[in-house]
Amino acid sequence: MTDLAFGELPLQRVEALTHTENAAALATLKGAGFTQEGVRRSSCLHRGRRHDNALLSLLRTEWEAHTRPRSWDHV
Repeated sequence: MTDLAFGELPLQRVEALTHTENAAALATLKGAGFTQEGVRRSSCLHRGRRHDNALLSLLRTEWEAHTRPRSWDHV
């Protein structure tokens, strides 16, 4: 998705939001180069319970600095 956002679209920034308890999503996003910017406290109501959400972002310059293959390299 980030290859589409930065490789094909003129986006400067991509944001992601997930529950702070979602360790798998946080690890995946951080592995993809996202940086956690903060926590939105009690910002999500799920099944009658309040949750904190982590806000992460990836900037175009950070994506460009990655040396991994791009999605179009696998065609």
